[in-house]
Amino acid sequence: MDVTKTRKQGNALMVTVPKSFNVGEGVSLRPQLTDKGIFYEFVNEDNFFDFDEDILKDLVANGYEGQRLINEFRKMKQNIPVAMDKLIDQAERETPNSMTKEEFKKQIGL
Repeated sequence: MDVTKTRKQGNALMVTVPKSFNVGEGVSLRPQLTDKGIFYEFVNEDNFFDFDEDILKDLVANGYEGQRLINEFRKMKQNIPVAMDKLIDQAERETPNSMTKEEFKKQIGL
């Protein structure tokens, strides 16, 4: 197993990913500190969960413009994580054989 060390770059600490892991350049990762170390999750940036255009179309269709449009857009954008959590919770309740979010987090050490 390869051993790597952190190094300082500007105001950040960098971790080198061993070449043997075959992680390409420019891959997006989301770090999470766990009791077992740091867990890096690959982030899919295919914009599947980018609702900006849908939100803006809806707000414009409802007559928002100018600063009111900007304010309402910010509000709706902030509500997306809450709405996603509700959808996940609903799916977990409707699928009794699935693993809960807490069980999954515990299994991977989060």
